[in-house]
Amino acid sequence: MRLRVLRSAWGLRLVNADGRFLEPARVLDGVCASGLDGLEASLADLGARRDGERGDAWMRAAAERSLSLVVSAYSSWPNYSDDCYDSAKPAHAHEADLLLQLRVIAELHARAPVSPLLGVNCHTGTDVWSEAEGARFFAAIAGPVATLQLPRLTHETHRGRFLCCPFATARLLDAVPSVRLTSDLSHWVIKTERLLDAREEAELLRTHIAPACDHIHARVGTAQAPQLVDDDAPSAAVASERLHGWWQTIWDAREAASFSARDTIFTATVEHGPFELDARGQSVGYWPALPSGKPVPGPPLDVKIERTARRLRNVFDRWHSHPYRGKSSCQSPASSQPAV
Repeated sequence: MRLRVLRSAWGLRLVNADGRFLEPARVLDGVCASGLDGLEASLADLGARRDGERGDAWMRAAAERSLSLVVSAYSSWPNYSDDCYDSAKPAHAHEADLLLQLRVIAELHARAPVSPLLGVNCHTGTDVWSEAEGARFFAAIAGPVATLQLPRLTHETHRGRFLCCPFATARLLDAVPSVRLTSDLSHWVIKTERLLDAREEAELLRTHIAPACDHIHARVGTAQAPQLVDDDAPSAAVASERLHGWWQTIWDAREAASFSARDTIFTATVEHGPFELDARGQSVGYWPALPSGKPVPGPPLDVKIERTARRLRNVFDRWHSHPYRGKSSCQSPASSQPAV
């Protein structure tokens, strides 16, 4: 199995000071220089939701650089903009908006002579729904999605979405087994306020969740923080070990399910939020703020992303070289190897 490490467009400079989009080639040259294998971004990030030519330029520029793309789609609350949240939005409107974006992505994929698209990551539904409403929604979109011939479509385990909870997600997978996941365990860890490392919880994740995961967001968080300023700090060791162990459990499951593990490509996106203040000067980002309104000191975002990518590759290489890989998923999280 091979690992492709992408970076998120979150925090990446995509527009000029005058608000015009940068050329895709310029942005992707920077991705290449950082040693990453591609980019995960929404149609809005790419300026391609209503501009097919610009979307084609992104596909072409990525293919020319042998970079991969994962494109994000939203059934609501696009890019988590505060002014776009609507808790009363009905399920049929979620479906219509999501399918509209998926059709645009499918058209870009179909038009590209050599498509760099490896998958679509969906931010799906809302935590307002009941489990019955969620199951009906995921079952209803399965047919239309299948006709689009996308290379891979996953739904992210994200706070605020229907998949915000590991236990409800496990029950959904029982009800709609075709659902595939992007796992971001940091969201579940902070929602449940624990590392989900009790034996029963770890077993549920191993048996129900890991086999459904085709993509991960590689961010370390704790029971009280969605991300850490410094993943190498001694205070981050326990959370890092838990998250790294979870990724290895997913790789175990993916390799076990692969017809040809040697040819399997697994994708992971390094996603860290920048320091963000809103128009009122309020801290609204993942990067914590000091009382003065300035960011807690830490490495520049690009440096942090590159460090995380190296650490992720080290974890993967160590897992891949282990003669008994695949059996580690039967162990408790506490028995996993220490973080790199």
